[in-house]
This record gives sequence, C-alpha cells and structure tokens, in this order.
Amino acid sequence: MIDRRGFLSSFAGAASVATTLSLRGDLFAQLAQAPAHLPERPLYDSNEEAYWTEMRKQFLIPVDEVYLNNGTVGSSPAPVLRAIFDGYNETEKMAQSDPEDYPIWGYAAWNEFRDPLAAFVGCTRDEIALVRNQALRDCVEESDAAEAGAECGSGPEPV
Repeated sequence: MIDRRGFLSSFAGAASVATTLSLRGDLFAQLAQAPAHLPERPLYDSNEEAYWTEMRKQFLIPVDEVYLNNGTVGSSPAPVLRAIFDGYNETEKMAQSDPEDYPIWGYAAWNEFRDPLAAFVGCTRDEIALVRNQALRDCVEESDAAEAGAECGSGPEPV
C-alpha cells in the first residue's frame, strides 16, 4: 500500500515527466487560436478541399498527426470544447437560485428531453431511459452482470 509520501512523490514525478514532454502547450491558448465557428455549408458546396481544411482547424490535434479513433473518446471540435468549459465554469459557481437546479446528472426525470425523444423514436416517455454514458454502462455494468451470471433475455434493449 502506498503511503502519503510515496503518493506525493509519484505525483511530483508524473508532473515533471509531463512538463519534460511539454504536452503540446496550454490548452486554453490553443483553443483561443481555433476558429470561433465551424465552416459554412456554402464553402463545402463551392470548394470541398477548403471546407475540410477549415474543419481540421477546429481540432487541437497537432497538424502533423491524424487521429483515427472517432468513437466515444474521439477529439472534439473547438465549439464543443468551449461549450463544455463554459458549462463547467457556470456549474462551479453554484449560483443557481434553487439548490435543486444544481446538475445532479442522471437523477432527474428529464421529461423535457424524454418526451421529444420518445415521439421521435415512436414510443412513450416511460420506455426511454437516459443513462450517463452508454459506453461506460456497457463496459462496467453489463460486464459485471455477465460475471455474476446474469443472462440477457428478450425485451428492452439499449440502443
């Protein structure tokens, strides 16, 4: 078992390695240099190569690298990163007038989202469950159920 001194030493070592590797500079400085908006559709219609060149500028991936993992942990474009950081900044202020407005993700009814989704999918709100992260749920909860010997029968299934 690691003691406090060992933990702090390993943390300091990791920090020095990260500094030594110079992890691509300051994230917020990179984000500030990214274009404020996604390229417009007319650019795509008139010059597809120019459109994709502009789209590539939205990502903080180094220009000499190609990132091919477009799954759950893929890179996000600058407008998405800005929205996430802005959301965290607002949430961390805890300035909501009602304490129940503080985001307790996953525990609200979320009917304002479930109703239109149910209408779109063609079911009722009670048949829609909004889970925190499908990939995480698949990896953790279903593998736990499989290890416990639970069998998946017919009926509702995650989509």
